[in-house]
Parts: sequence; structure tokens; C-alpha cells
Amino acid sequence: MVIKTVVLKLHNLSGAKKAVIDDAISRYNRALTYLFGHTRENVGPIASEMKSGSGFLTRRITALLKKEVMDELNQFGVQPFKDALKLDYAMTMVGWLSLRKTQKTARYPHGALDEEAFQERFTELVGEFDERKICRKEFEAQLGRLYSSLHMQKPILFGRYAKNRDYCLLYDEESGRFYAKIYLMSVKDKARRGGIARGDTKLRYVYAGNEPLETDNRQERYLVVPLSFGKRQHEILLQGLKNPKMFKTARLSCKEGEYYLSVNVACEYPQTIRSETYLGITRGLSCAVCYAVTDRDGTLVAEGRIPKGKSFRSKNGMHALANGLVGIAQQYKSTVITYKLGSIGDRLTSGEEHAQLTSGEFNKLVAVVLYKTEAAGLEKPVLVSPRGIFYTCPRCGRNSFRNRFFGGRMICLKCGFSDTLEHIGPRNAARRLIQYGSAALVFYATQGKDDILIENKMLEVKYHAKASREAVEHFYDYVEQLACDMREGRLPLAKRDSKKISYQKRFMQVKDARREVVIIDR
Repeated sequence: MVIKTVVLKLHNLSGAKKAVIDDAISRYNRALTYLFGHTRENVGPIASEMKSGSGFLTRRITALLKKEVMDELNQFGVQPFKDALKLDYAMTMVGWLSLRKTQKTARYPHGALDEEAFQERFTELVGEFDERKICRKEFEAQLGRLYSSLHMQKPILFGRYAKNRDYCLLYDEESGRFYAKIYLMSVKDKARRGGIARGDTKLRYVYAGNEPLETDNRQERYLVVPLSFGKRQHEILLQGLKNPKMFKTARLSCKEGEYYLSVNVACEYPQTIRSETYLGITRGLSCAVCYAVTDRDGTLVAEGRIPKGKSFRSKNGMHALANGLVGIAQQYKSTVITYKLGSIGDRLTSGEEHAQLTSGEFNKLVAVVLYKTEAAGLEKPVLVSPRGIFYTCPRCGRNSFRNRFFGGRMICLKCGFSDTLEHIGPRNAARRLIQYGSAALVFYATQGKDDILIENKMLEVKYHAKASREAVEHFYDYVEQLACDMREGRLPLAKRDSKKISYQKRFMQVKDARREVVIIDR
């Protein structure tokens, strides 16, 4: 399943409807700014939730908002989208805290800046530059972001597709046109109107049952607006008539006086190309990305590099690069294997030389490649851990950052194998599934701000240490000693759980943890 965003323009809006939408966006942003301001001095509980590594993170963060705080939001008239507002707040906080792990100076999120807040931040920024706390390049970059945030309004998030709340699509059977029904007003809103004439339209819900739109004269809390779009968007909307469940969340935005509804759609694409090879994709030092193609046994079939190009940072440049990678996957009938960068990176450096793509740029590229690959009829791509991608020896499997690196090359201290990092990385990525398939055991790693937890719940083994380059090496030593203790009877096996006993017996055979144990980042 691929989540695509379909952008639909709200067509031919009256002045009254524009005023309702502008007011709703303003209320939404003022409420969001209030939430950010309330949390600013009390980020600790949210950081603790992230550090715990448990699931449903956004749900647990929204649960931290007390009833009194949510009641205060009523002053902004955001009752129609209060649940979505909490979700938007939680996602923004998660993004900021994740970014702060790698960028300590990442600024706390805020809503739209008014003139007073803009002037305060501008004065603060000039002071930092005058005191030489930031360089001219950083000053100009932050100043540009500051001006762009002046009066910038965050789009309204609709958290669900429903008939009687958030938003829903409508279809006119006679004209073949699509409309949107969007809830923007509360029950006490003075802008509500009743007895609105629909003209000759015969609107039906794009929803299970395809029921007609109500024609009563009650004061409506929603707007019904016509939509305009291109040919590709129309094809997706027609699919939705048969499968309305494909419509998910949406955002309502205003850009240069025009209004847009961006709908997330879950698209299913049949797999028409049977995979015969693996395509490993990594970042590069001298190029944007490197790739390697291997057969099912790990034998190298092809490899290459793709330059960054001057237009990479543009939307078209990003898609052009992704299309090139998908084309290679189609040519060799490959399953794409790559990774995303977060708290655990790929450590691609060589002296003062760093990867050409930042972590954020690479993650965006990977996201585009993921959905384009499925849309092309290839097997679903596989995301693996970036840990050890560039410093694991392809010949003997030694996984250690102690391997030597000179001029963009790696030299294995165990077997003496040497090759460039841009060859080793994608080859290791392409062979990761083969490694996982033959590995004795899989452990999962969760990294907090300053620590790392590596565990296997079936074995009831947990290794907790301070996050460092040596932590993983010490973990491997710990695993080898633990397996040895089990083999020699110093640690008892489970007595009743047959599945756990079988798993422990596999673990007892581990002698070279660096080859027989795989660590996957959560």
C-alpha cells in the first residue's frame, strides 16, 4: 500500500465561504500556538515518552494534555477539529525532539508569528550575530526562515474521513463533478447558515452506501465546495467511488489567495514484476547516492553512482533522482533495500569529507523511492538498519568501527580486505536480507537521548548502555559471554515454554556475535 497525496483546488468560492475558511485557519493556528506555549517550559514528560521507546507515541503525548488545557482551547472555537489539533501538536513535538538529537540548536516549534513576536525574535537574532554566537551564513539562513514564518498559517488537519465530522467527498451523478464537505464551525458559530439551496445538483456521499446529501434546513456547521483538479487526480477520485476507505487524512490550506484540500489516499498497486535481484541504495561521498545490484546469492551484478545535480533540492530534481533509482530496479527486477536515518546514522565520513546528502535529504529521497517502487509493480522495498553499512567487511563480515579508513577506503583489520566506502556500503545493503535470513538471532535497538537499549524479548535479554561508538562492540562481547554461560550450564534454561527453550538453544550456539546476531533499529 502506498500513501499518495492528491491536491484538490477549492473552486469558485464565494466571499462568504472564503471568510469562513480564513477564520477557521486563524482559529486553528492560534490554538496550536497556545499549545506550544503551554508546553515550552515543560518538555520533560514528552521527552521521557520518546525515550521509553514504547509504541503509539503521538497518542501517549496527546494524553499528557490535561483536561483544563483542552478546555482552554474552546476559547478559540476549534471544537470541530480539536482531536486533529492534538494530533498535529504531538506530531510537531515528536519531529522537533527528534531533530534536536542531531541539531542541538533546533528552535522550539511555534505557530504563526504576529508582528510583536516577529520583532522580538528579530532583535534576539541580531543580538546573537553581534555577539558572534552565530556566523553570517547561519544568521542569513535564520533570518530567511524568520521572514517566511511571518503570518505563515499552518494548514488545518482533518484526522479522519467521515460523513458527520472532519471532511468527506461528494459526487454529483449528473454532472460527474466532485465536491468536498468540510466541517469548520462549532455549534455556537454565528457564521452557520440554514436553508442553503443546492440548485440542480444531486450530491451523494463518496462513502459506504453512497447516501444522498441531507437537504434539511438546519444551520450547517460545514461548507460544501466544488473541486477542480487534473486528469490523474480525477482517476484516483473515480477509484474512490468504488473504495471510499482509501481516503485518509487531509489538510486544508491557503496559498496566494487560493484554497486547497490535500487528501492522503491509500493506493494499492499489484505486483507485476517478480523480484530476481537485490538493489542496495546508500548515500555517497562523491555523489548523491550509490547503488549495488546482487543476485539472490549475494553475487555482485552491477553497481554505480548517481550525481546530486544542481536541481536536486527542487521537487522535480528529487523526483528525477528517485525515478533513476526505480528505473534501475525495474531493469534488474530488484527488491530495493535501503535505510532511513534517525538517531542511529550510517557514519559515512572520511576525514573532513561528509556525505553529499544530509540525513533529511536522504530520508525524503527514500520516501519518494518507496512509493514509486510499489507504483511501478515491484516488490515492496525493505528498510534495514544503517548500523554497520559502511564499516562491515564484505569478505569476512567483521562489523567494527575499528576498521581503518583512509581516503574514502576501508581496510579490514581481520582479513585485510580493502575497498572504497562507496562500493562497500551499497553492497552490504544489497546483501542485508541474505544476512538476516541466515542470522541466528535478531535484537532490536532503541536509542534515547544519551543511551541505547538493545533487547530480545523472547530471550528476555536486555543490554542498556550509554550511547557511544563502543556500545555495540561491548554488546557483542556481552552476547558471546552470555551464550557461553548458557552452554556451560551457568545460566538455566526455561523449564516449561517449549518455544522459548528452542530459541535459547539457538542462542547457545552463538560464538561469533558480530556475524550471527543482527541488530535492527526500531
